[in-house]
Amino acid sequence: MTTVRSLDRLTRKLRQPLSRLPLGAGQRIKDLLVSAVIAFVLFAGLVLSPIDQLSWVVQSRLSTHEPSGDIVFVSTDADITHSAQPEGRTQLAAALRTLANRDVARIYIDLAFPTHSTEQADRALASAIAALEARVILVDRLERKFTEGDRPLRTMPEIAGNARRVISRDTSNWMGFTWTRDFAHELDGKRLPSFSASLAGVEDLRSGSYQIDYALNSREITHLNIENFFDSDVAGQLDGKVVVFGKEASLTQMGARTPGNFLVPQSYTDIYGAETLKANPPILVGGFRALLVYSFVILAIVLFIHSKRKRRLAYSTLALSLPVILYVGNPQGIRAELSYPAAMMTMYILLRSRSRWKDRLTLVDDETGLPKLRALEIELSQDTHARGHIVVSRIHGYEHVFKTLPRVDRAKYLLKLVERLRTINTDRVLYAEGHHIAWHSGEDDENQLTDHLDGMRALFAAPIYVSGSSIDVGISFGVARLDGDPSARLAAAVAAAEESSEALEPIKIAESNSRFDELWDLSLRARIDEAMAAGEIFCVYQPKIDTRSGTMTGAEALVRWKDPVRGFIPPMNFIAQCEKAGRMEALTEFVFRTACEAGRLMHFRGRSLTMSINVSATMLSDMKVVGLIRNALHATGFDPRFLILEVTETSRIGDLQTAELVLNELKFMGARISIDDFGVGETNFETFFALPFDEVKIDRLFVANMAKSKKARAIVSSIVKMGKDARIGVVAEGAEDNETIRILIEMGCTHVQGYVLARPMNLEKLIEFNELKEINTA
Repeated sequence: MTTVRSLDRLTRKLRQPLSRLPLGAGQRIKDLLVSAVIAFVLFAGLVLSPIDQLSWVVQSRLSTHEPSGDIVFVSTDADITHSAQPEGRTQLAAALRTLANRDVARIYIDLAFPTHSTEQADRALASAIAALEARVILVDRLERKFTEGDRPLRTMPEIAGNARRVISRDTSNWMGFTWTRDFAHELDGKRLPSFSASLAGVEDLRSGSYQIDYALNSREITHLNIENFFDSDVAGQLDGKVVVFGKEASLTQMGARTPGNFLVPQSYTDIYGAETLKANPPILVGGFRALLVYSFVILAIVLFIHSKRKRRLAYSTLALSLPVILYVGNPQGIRAELSYPAAMMTMYILLRSRSRWKDRLTLVDDETGLPKLRALEIELSQDTHARGHIVVSRIHGYEHVFKTLPRVDRAKYLLKLVERLRTINTDRVLYAEGHHIAWHSGEDDENQLTDHLDGMRALFAAPIYVSGSSIDVGISFGVARLDGDPSARLAAAVAAAEESSEALEPIKIAESNSRFDELWDLSLRARIDEAMAAGEIFCVYQPKIDTRSGTMTGAEALVRWKDPVRGFIPPMNFIAQCEKAGRMEALTEFVFRTACEAGRLMHFRGRSLTMSINVSATMLSDMKVVGLIRNALHATGFDPRFLILEVTETSRIGDLQTAELVLNELKFMGARISIDDFGVGETNFETFFALPFDEVKIDRLFVANMAKSKKARAIVSSIVKMGKDARIGVVAEGAEDNETIRILIEMGCTHVQGYVLARPMNLEKLIEFNELKEINTA
């Protein structure tokens, strides 16, 4: 969670300059950051190392080249070094004596004789080694022992005499492959060349290691058997060569693995290493460097490529570069850990797919499949050459029709409206949201467009038939010229449609920079989302006080907007505009997460307080609000048993049966349900009776006037008594003085909110308030 919050903060800081970047760049950058962090964590744990090694195996087989031909391997019996096999030492001594008379460059004996055999066999081998003088070199092996460290396996001095020694250390991994060799090793306080480096003629004892190139064709390495070694024709082929004596590979004894070969003699690893040094070792591009390069390339694509098609082409090219590097890297001497960039790109693709899926939920209506107004805004923002007008039609009586129609017929009704709007132009793309249906008209002449819309109104003179029912349709239009920011012009068109009248002004033209732009600017998604990201929209919390103990038992989350230019904007204003612009869901999700995080923090500090959050009754028309709340609880870890959802504007509930299903689902999650502003407007007893409320909040209109109005006191008293009889909680909000508190206590109202007890405050102040043991309610 901390990492995600840090990424959120970083993305917010980037938001303002991102206004000049491609649309959606902020979300893409966030997805890239998350993907890169996950990939770097995988790299730190070497999780994908096996994949890299398998890719290197494939790479080494894609193209091969011939060895130098300077090295000849002579295989011996696997048991030649055993003390009980003196004939093996005698055979090796005979082979060495044969080479003493040949012009052989160097002879390496990759065989360790640590114990005595028969005296005759040991003496013969020692004599043969001594006769070769400086041309013979003995290989001491360092075997890895995980509990004891490296254990040397060397030929005993009685046989070795004064022969030079080199070291071969086993560095194979758990897959059996050896990818690197050191230039030198420390043994008994002496620094000695490694076997592979010495084979290549590099004996300067430098530090470090190098990558082994397995692109050699192993069948091209000259491989002789000691049994056939004494043939004069065979021995004659060794002049000027470097000869290596070593054990033949055996399934019963330890061998080595190389790409393309399940089992090869142990000496082959060092022969490959020597051939690599002769031909220049591969350059390793580590996972960290590869991740940085690919991260910056993707970032550049996100920041500088505006076209979606070109961006996808760039992503495809970048993905194809991975196998290309694998193929081209072998002959060019490049070996790279590409699994981590591949993992990052895979994660990025998954996150982008998730973001597009979420965008689709936001931009497309589930029931009708029609794009929403936000989709029109995005399309116009992306099309910099778009001209003409934005037309928004307002369907009069839409909400009433929706309330009366069965749920299955509502989508049919809307699609019938769309079908009629497309009568003149069947290719017209329409965007629907609520009682608005909008489109972009390329007509630049305002008078011709007005005549066209007048003709369109005539089409709606006839009723629409849905499932046998005849429905009259009233329609008017708002029009805005597309001569500026598409978001502002769409908002102006929506505002003009709202101001239009079927009888007086059926077609209303929004003037550029008119008061409509100012009024509806608050409803723009960009303004809402930027304000939430910048911290201009935030939550404050008003404590709920238990009048019996004087302690805080919970808090209500209230959303606020402090605009840097306009100052504090009344919640009723921006919430209404947000709802009409289709951004209520985003605002609600923001409040849910913020409030639940605050509640979780309060619980962490040792106080089990409830957190109340307002939910618009308009969101009870489907199960989407359930998913929002479930996601917020899951993301924050807040206990749902301490969550209270206060349903506001219950008069706007279109279908009590659907609302009951939604509320029951929320209660099943553990949340409690409260009816807000009870007693005013159309918050009626029918709604209270039909829906599963656990709490009633008495509206401040009655609570604030109790001290001076007997009517108000009687209403509050009756609601408190009703709550007790119905066994549900009662909260009085709007207590402004001590006299009101006294009356509420006498009535038995145990939970109160009001400025006399505590004003809404930020989270830091709430924590300080929470630490107070008791609030004076006297």
